[in-house]
Amino acid sequence: MRLAAHGRDVTVLDPNEPGSGASYGNAGTIANYALIPVGSPTVLKSLPQLLFGRDSPLSITRSALIPLMPWLLRFAYQSLPGNAARNAGVIAALLEQSLSGWIELASEAKADDLLSQNGCLYVYDTAKAASGAAADIALRKKVGIAQEIVSPDDVARLEPALPACDGGGFSQTP
Repeated sequence: MRLAAHGRDVTVLDPNEPGSGASYGNAGTIANYALIPVGSPTVLKSLPQLLFGRDSPLSITRSALIPLMPWLLRFAYQSLPGNAARNAGVIAALLEQSLSGWIELASEAKADDLLSQNGCLYVYDTAKAASGAAADIALRKKVGIAQEIVSPDDVARLEPALPACDGGGFSQTP
């Protein structure tokens, strides 16, 4: 839409009927709060288990370790606390205008009714899991993400269909 508004020719190729395929039912989230990089101190601590654990979601064969070593070393370096915090700040800067940009674009397209702003709720099963998230919560706060710590009772009130949790969580409102 913006390219066409600036005089560019735009062609959308879709092998199927418009509104089907990738554009059907897209539950897109404008997640300006999702600024914690994958490479973080938490992931760094669990990297051996991630790489070699039998039930790990990351599966790397031992024969692939040598070719992947340069990338793994860079990943580990970027996961150090200072680097991860700096990277989160860069991600936050990239995301800073994302919500307002989408609101503006939806307004231009006369599609305001297609956006809803519900915020986000992170839930922790245990108090230990919640305390383990303290650094991420602090990092979000540092870059200006408004969030509120919520008790397990608050979680039950906000999302009654969820199973009970002992750790509570935090909510981020738009």
